[in-house]
Amino acid sequence: MSKLTILGAITFGVLLCALNPTQAAADIDKRERAQNWANVQRNIKDPEIVTETVEAIKSMNGMLDHDMALDLLKYFDECDMVWDAFVGEKEAPKESKKRPVDAYKIANAILVCIREMSEPEEVAKFEKQVNEREDFGLRPRMAMLDALANNADAEACLKILTDIARDEGQTMDTDMRILAIIALGKRDMTQDLYNVLLAALRHNSWRIRDAAVEALIDAVSFNEDQTILALINALAAETGKMRKVLADALKKITRVDNGTDPDKWIDWFKNKKREEQGLPPKSGKGDRGTRVKVFETETFSDRYVFVIDTSVSMTEKITEEEKEKLKKSITSEPGVEKDPRRPLDWSKINCKLDLAREEMIRSLEVMDAERTTFTIISFADDVKYWKEELVPTDEKHVAEAADWLRAIKGQKRTNVFGAMDAAYDLSEELAGVDVGKRKKPKKNDKEKGPISGRHPDEALPDTIFLYTDGYATWGKYSGNDQAWAGKSNEEKARLYAPIMVDMVAEIKDRNRIARITVNCVGVGVRQDNTTLRNLARACGGEYVAIGR
Repeated sequence: MSKLTILGAITFGVLLCALNPTQAAADIDKRERAQNWANVQRNIKDPEIVTETVEAIKSMNGMLDHDMALDLLKYFDECDMVWDAFVGEKEAPKESKKRPVDAYKIANAILVCIREMSEPEEVAKFEKQVNEREDFGLRPRMAMLDALANNADAEACLKILTDIARDEGQTMDTDMRILAIIALGKRDMTQDLYNVLLAALRHNSWRIRDAAVEALIDAVSFNEDQTILALINALAAETGKMRKVLADALKKITRVDNGTDPDKWIDWFKNKKREEQGLPPKSGKGDRGTRVKVFETETFSDRYVFVIDTSVSMTEKITEEEKEKLKKSITSEPGVEKDPRRPLDWSKINCKLDLAREEMIRSLEVMDAERTTFTIISFADDVKYWKEELVPTDEKHVAEAADWLRAIKGQKRTNVFGAMDAAYDLSEELAGVDVGKRKKPKKNDKEKGPISGRHPDEALPDTIFLYTDGYATWGKYSGNDQAWAGKSNEEKARLYAPIMVDMVAEIKDRNRIARITVNCVGVGVRQDNTTLRNLARACGGEYVAIGR
């Protein structure tokens, strides 16, 4: 072969790589992937290191394949449940005891790495596993579903998402359907996808309906008028929290606030059409939504979990000056609609825990016992359930709850995440989900008919009230008084802040499935207003500061 021919062949090869660099880049990627993966495997097997392992896992972001993802998930529970092992939970893997208490950062990094998988053909292999509740915990399966959503430009991944959201065979996991529906709302809309969202809005699971509302807001430009009418029709059939969800959705889409009265929305829509045709408007009606006041926050909920801080600071006697501040914080202003609850007996309020108890009891007393259910979780060092199910707000249960609340004694520390974790565990267990593989599913959560009849989700909470006075000093996400002894308050705050960011991120992630509104009530001069405000905002609720 002549030199000219060889030179031409080389030039042609270079041009080919320039025009189609995939093959050349793929070889480099494979070498980098192999090197990084070897580093991950070496580090993750060493139970004593955390930071290096997290960084090694991060180096695999965008390069993970299906088999590597499953291999990483073998370590998820033992890293995520270190705190459970530390406090003696029998369900925690024995390997967890060998890991440091901040090994949860490894578990969180694993989930991020799975979400950021970039090869659609590898991600599509999760098709069956996202539905296998007995083999994988909820959070790992959520990460798998997120990977499918992030690769939905590929036909195979989009089809899997659509099949899960549609669930024609009624075999899909409710939790994965929720995420799939939300993901479809963010796609370029087609009539087929839009029909899936409309069908979900009529489903007999309130969580699926809630997800459908979120998706329809994202997809509203596809057919705004049909979306508005569908939401108005849904509002006419709803009770409880979903009335507020739908009213807020309509307000967001239309920039008009007609409250929760479907008749008023119907009149508004007719007037909108009349205006488009040059006709004069007709008058509407008033808001007929059902409101209940709890801790100075108005709520439309039917299903509550009250999470109450019982740490020692909550039981410390308050001064008359502090009591006056508390009174001013929860006294209705002149002209505000009359509160149906009985007045607080301030002679019984000697500490912040007293106020929490009496506020909760007087709110429960005026709730509709035929449709409103609740339970209570107290937390300090430990977390305690009043009942591990939601029960009606009838006279008998409210009296039992009052006795239980008034008998609570304060403990030393404040385990905020432990309490929230317990509330979400309760919701997931009632839904039949294996909670972090601590327990097997209680029941098989399959749909019973297309859109009619009671769904298991009717037993789940839709609203949490978190009532606390201080900072997290105990639990998976908390400050460390012992390790931080001698540090300045500024340095402690710097160390504490990112831990709370991680806590809010985990709760927000779980809430994509649970669909729970979280209202945070801080009481007293010293309260973690940053975390409480961020947590409420992340979960669609309100933050109320009392007595500051």
